[in-house]
This record gives sequence, C-alpha cells and structure tokens, in this order.
Amino acid sequence: MIASLKGTLISIGKSDIILEVNDVGYFLNVSSKLISSLGDLGSNLSLYTDLQIKDDKIIMYGFATFKDQNLFKLLQSVQGVGPKAALSILSTLNVDEIILAISSGDKAMIARADGVGPKVAGRITAELLDKISTFSINKSHEIINNQKSDKLMNQLDLENNFNQDDYENVVEDIISALVNLGFGRSEVFTVVMKIKKEFSINKKNQEFTVNNIVPLALKELSR
Repeated sequence: MIASLKGTLISIGKSDIILEVNDVGYFLNVSSKLISSLGDLGSNLSLYTDLQIKDDKIIMYGFATFKDQNLFKLLQSVQGVGPKAALSILSTLNVDEIILAISSGDKAMIARADGVGPKVAGRITAELLDKISTFSINKSHEIINNQKSDKLMNQLDLENNFNQDDYENVVEDIISALVNLGFGRSEVFTVVMKIKKEFSINKKNQEFTVNNIVPLALKELSR
C-alpha cells in the first residue's frame, strides 16, 4: 500500500493533480482546499495518500497532512459516505471545522459540502462523536478536552440540589436559545463551552443559568 509520495508537481486540475515521482506520474484526487494551497508547477510536494481499488478502477487520493488522511478514512466508516463525499467535506471544511461540527452536533455545517444531505450529515455527527475525540488538534481538541475536564470538575463542585443532569440540560437550553436567535451551532458551542469552563473554575456552577449565560454569550458572539 502506498501511504505517501514525494515528488514534483507537474499538473494541477480542478480537483486533481499529477505528482511525478522517479519519472512516474501519479494521478491524485485531492480537495479544493489542497488545490488552493499548492505552489507553482515544478515545485516539490509531499503528500499522504490513500489507494482504493474498486471493481476495475484504481484510484489514489492525496492529502496535505496525516490528519486529513485519517479523517478521510474515518468519514467513510459512516454508511452513505464514500470517498467522493468525504473529499467534498474536506474541500468545504478544514479538519478543525469538521471536528468542531461533529463535537457540537452541527449537522448543518457538515451539510454545506456538495453531495452531503442533512440525513447523511446527521449520521456523521452522531456516529463519529465518540471516535472524533481521538484527534488531538488545535481548538477542536481543546474543546473536547474541556468538556471532559468540565464534567469532572462539575461532579466535584456541584451542590446536591443541582446535579450533573440539570447542568447539562441548562447547557443545551442555552445553546438552543442562541441557535434560535440565528447563530451557528458550532459558533455557539465554542462560546458556551468557554463560559462554562470559566464558571466551573470559579465554582459558580449554580449561577450557570439560561438567564445569566445568554447575555454573556451574546456579548461574546457579537464581537
């Protein structure tokens, strides 16, 4: 199996490139995001790859990073998501945005990709929620880790008359209220998780209510 290639960029198409390695040209299907990041023809390029053999076709896909490659494979573990749809998602969203959309349950964000309908997007956010936490990347990883640490802190800090289920229900009510005001779920999720962490650190959990948090979140979202 060919896992990576390093060579000379000799052709750039709309959604494909040709990479010459030791006088052999490899035709690679790539995302539009990768296309937009490429240098000039004749430049050196290293890519991670995924080789798929279906029926009588051999198709190779190229990725700028190992995380792109892994996410491409992970997306295809969902029923109804083939390589074309997975590449379309990677063309529309970067890795951080995809993980944030999945961790926040924002199927509308996933459905922005061409050829990915709401039903398939819903499957992606539902089925990959647990699996996506293994991706240790930038802000998305920080958000997921914050959720886990917040839960532990809340279990230690909450008073007996305000249990963890109540707390999580308040979080969802806040997110729903802000989404109903027209904000994107992923954007709202990021802000609410940030405020939630601050309240947990300062042991102000009982003040974490819809009436208290929505104005704070609106102020943050309006910046």
